[in-house]
Amino acid sequence: MSDIADRMRTCAAYLLTTQLMRDYDAVKDAADLLIEASNALEAAPMPLFEQMALADPKSPPDLPPPPSQGTWVAPGDALPTWPRTPRPRNEWACPKCDSRTIKGVVRHGNSLNVVCPVCSHQWPYKAKETP
Repeated sequence: MSDIADRMRTCAAYLLTTQLMRDYDAVKDAADLLIEASNALEAAPMPLFEQMALADPKSPPDLPPPPSQGTWVAPGDALPTWPRTPRPRNEWACPKCDSRTIKGVVRHGNSLNVVCPVCSHQWPYKAKETP
């Protein structure tokens, strides 16, 4: 007897002997199906040492080449952005030092500039677009 057939018969016996599940017709049908399937598995001949047909090999998708080696990132360094274009990780982070501290705003004529308190870098303020 195979292991899977043993397990199927054990499950069927549990379903039939449990008092709470014995009253449901669906549980009895499931137990009968498990018993029938385990008997069919036992009756079927097991082909031993037959070689399976090989599947058609598929070409791998075109991927960009990985970086040649790992990159050490120290505090204040920009993170590697492979394979995307360089940009800060957060839209409110400083584009120079990637700081997320509270920024100051300076007015220059009719425009507003955001000032990073860490590196004093300034860039134009862009309001978020609302959908």
